[in-house]
Amino acid sequence: MTDDIATEAVDGCLVVSPAGALDVATSPALHTLLHRSLDEGTTQLVLDLSAVDFIDSTALRVLVSVHKRLRESGGFAVVCPHARIRRIFDLTALDRVLTLTDTVDEALVALKSG
Repeated sequence: MTDDIATEAVDGCLVVSPAGALDVATSPALHTLLHRSLDEGTTQLVLDLSAVDFIDSTALRVLVSVHKRLRESGGFAVVCPHARIRRIFDLTALDRVLTLTDTVDEALVALKSG
């Protein structure tokens, strides 16, 4: 899966953009990449799900773990423009916990404004 995850530094934030399905088979690679970035000092992270067409509970668990690590020391935003994927966040009430936006630009503004 690491071949399907693009990373880019934008305005002091790490933007991570996976593609395809985030499920039990691919979530470990995402977990490793995100937590390694946090271990290396990343304090603001945007996860761009624009190219993701499926997400399951194992991937949601990865997002919650990242949120917990950044809750006190930085910021975490999830770009989720597709209604079908956003519905998963609504059903699990993670839309009340995570910062969800429609674009990377909106996520960057949200992180910068605290």
